[in-house]
Amino acid sequence: MSELKNFKRTGNEYRLTSSKGFNIALCSFILVLSGIGFVKAPESSFKWWMLGLAIVLILSLAVSYCIIDMDKKEIRIKIGLLGGSRTIPITDLQGFTIHKIKHWGVLTINVSLIANYSKKGKQKEVRIAQRLFTRPIQSILNDIDEILGDEYKR
Repeated sequence: MSELKNFKRTGNEYRLTSSKGFNIALCSFILVLSGIGFVKAPESSFKWWMLGLAIVLILSLAVSYCIIDMDKKEIRIKIGLLGGSRTIPITDLQGFTIHKIKHWGVLTINVSLIANYSKKGKQKEVRIAQRLFTRPIQSILNDIDEILGDEYKR
């Protein structure tokens, strides 16, 4: 198996690394807005809302994970603070889809990687990753295909 770009390997577990660039830029922007609020409008509650939003965003990014465990033959996913964790057995996995959201049909504003699986006869979906462009999502999907190998067939 070649070196994976988007996953960090620990034994037989593969953890998806988060995209630091956009997250750092967004958190920094919100913290700068909060700082401007402290300097320019000390009596306003705006600064506290921005500071609270930055803290919630940082916590949300810290607790999110996607782990592929080849010993247990499962994928464990948790997105955000409030979203519960999900465990998908690789045997239930039916495939992956890439969802793009475009603004005015031209500008791509969101791309998500969705895992499709069946649980007790019902079709279910769970988001694995979300980025601004298609190329990083395709790279993550290629790494997942390499990790899973022949464990599942799409």
